[in-house]
Amino acid sequence: MKTVGNDLIRHQLHENRKWYLGLGILLIIFGIVLLASLPFATLSVVFLFGVLMMIGGVLHFIAAFKIFDGGYRWLWALFGLLYLTAGYYAFTTPVKTAIVLTNILAIVLIIAGVIRVFSALMFKAYRGWGWTLFSGILTLLTGIIILMSPDAPFWVLGLFLAVDILFQGINYLTLASYIKHDVPKSSADV
Repeated sequence: MKTVGNDLIRHQLHENRKWYLGLGILLIIFGIVLLASLPFATLSVVFLFGVLMMIGGVLHFIAAFKIFDGGYRWLWALFGLLYLTAGYYAFTTPVKTAIVLTNILAIVLIIAGVIRVFSALMFKAYRGWGWTLFSGILTLLTGIIILMSPDAPFWVLGLFLAVDILFQGINYLTLASYIKHDVPKSSADV
């Protein structure tokens, strides 16, 4: 069905295809570089965490004194102070922050794995429950391995970041290929 809206979207997709292609290649290169230097990637995650916590602290202080009043104002200010402290801690002790964040990640993976295993067992009567069980076991084992590995804080966060960036690049390349081969050109491009 050809409509003006669909025609505009198809035109825009074809017009931006080279950007998707370029961004995909760039993200894949970044992902490979990060995979080659996992400690650097982990440090990047810690510093990004610190920046986000600092921004969160400032926003909480702004909210405390511009939006809220009464007792809630001091609660928001306290949260702002906690966020700023966490951000400062991330910048001044990045190794300890990496250890804490990695342990939190491992604990969350263990909890998620246990929940998935129980969920799979509860839905054993339904088709596909085995995949949920398999996913839960893998998630649980991943959390346990991360928690048991003494050097995990130096590579786990970086690995997660590198793999995420690598797959984002692959997604953009796939989108560019899909646009080229499967999306018909708009009437303006013909």
